[in-house]
Amino acid sequence: MDNPHTDEMTFLEHLEEMRWRIMKALLAIVVIAIIAYIRIDLVLAFLTQPVYALDVDVQLQAIRVSDLFMVQLIASLLAGLVLASPIVIYQLWRFISPALTSPSRGLGLIVVLASTLFFIFGVTFGYMILLPFSLRFFTALGSDLVASNYSIQAYMGYVAWMLLSTGLVFQLPVVAFILTKIGLLTPAFLRHYRKYSIVGILIFSAVLTPPDPLSQLMMAGPLMLLYELSVLISRVFSPAVES
Repeated sequence: MDNPHTDEMTFLEHLEEMRWRIMKALLAIVVIAIIAYIRIDLVLAFLTQPVYALDVDVQLQAIRVSDLFMVQLIASLLAGLVLASPIVIYQLWRFISPALTSPSRGLGLIVVLASTLFFIFGVTFGYMILLPFSLRFFTALGSDLVASNYSIQAYMGYVAWMLLSTGLVFQLPVVAFILTKIGLLTPAFLRHYRKYSIVGILIFSAVLTPPDPLSQLMMAGPLMLLYELSVLISRVFSPAVES
């Protein structure tokens, strides 16, 4: 299924192609998740480091019998998703690239590398900036009367949501490139809806981060830069400009 004649494929053949791409992506995630599960102590130490680095004494607790297993499962799958992202992105590109023109298909390697880098940058931004800030905010809400004891499963779910969401948000320039090449997005459209996008970014940042202005601005700032980068990419690679 690596070299299908996509221009001549029927609808059912497209579905079959999508099924194989999904299976290959899932296989990569599962294989890396199994390797991560074998070294789960290192993975958990890395993911819990932000909470134990706080000035406040925080204890992560297993509340239910199945919590430790679920935490190991979530941590392993998170590692699999992040580390297998180049393979997942490559399979996604191979599926959607037939919709692009021939010159655009030649940019496949660049697109995969750029998308992977943006995803890693997003995950790193979430781990090093957003996660510590949000943890400091929430732990600061406590008092001497209430101990900061968190469920380990709830914490790991929060970490997974934070890292994956920031990684996906940082894909905005790559999505802008693909939609521009397909013809679904234009620079004029992005410029026209810039003010609405700024409002949407501020709302999204308020939802994603703790309700303090500093954290929201730290999230909204990079997103606004990504949006402006998307406008530039759309203008450079717009079919009207290239023609």
